[in-house]
Amino acid sequence: MIRKLVCLLLLFALCAVGTAVSESTQITAGDWAFTHAPEESVLLLREDGIAVFKGQEYSWTGDGEFIRLAAESGEEISLRFVTTEEKTLLYIPTEYIRAEEYPGEGLYGAWIGKEREGSTFIFREDNRFLEDGTFTGTFRIDEEAESFLLVYIRYFDDTLCYFHMDGNDALTVDYPWTMVETQAAPAP
Repeated sequence: MIRKLVCLLLLFALCAVGTAVSESTQITAGDWAFTHAPEESVLLLREDGIAVFKGQEYSWTGDGEFIRLAAESGEEISLRFVTTEEKTLLYIPTEYIRAEEYPGEGLYGAWIGKEREGSTFIFREDNRFLEDGTFTGTFRIDEEAESFLLVYIRYFDDTLCYFHMDGNDALTVDYPWTMVETQAAPAP
């Protein structure tokens, strides 16, 4: 009898935990800003299915892990959106092209941002990296998950990024940014 009661309580607890996890990953409407600039909207998700990202209007859907944006022009963007008890992360994709003067295979080599001037990565074969010419550390690649973990020497916490390669000369890195709900600017 006690054994059945313990099993029933355990089953109930597991169901409650599963519900809590699924609720925490549900993507809902909101206005999101970077933690370092909480007054400036980065991503607005409206309940009517309209989104504004980087000043452009899209329709949006969310599936618990990704926000999918679609513009009338046909452009589509998938943004990984992760919410935990501690923080909310928005993974913003940046496209890079391989620098000819520092070739490599796969992720290894030097990469220059296509749109963001000064945005660079150098991934060395000894698993050391240099980001934007300033930030250094080591990294580990998980090819199966298409991700890499940046372990910074200073300034930042360890950072898990996702990547996709198009051939050997084009790289997209989804870099996580900690987000907060947009706050009203203080009155002058």
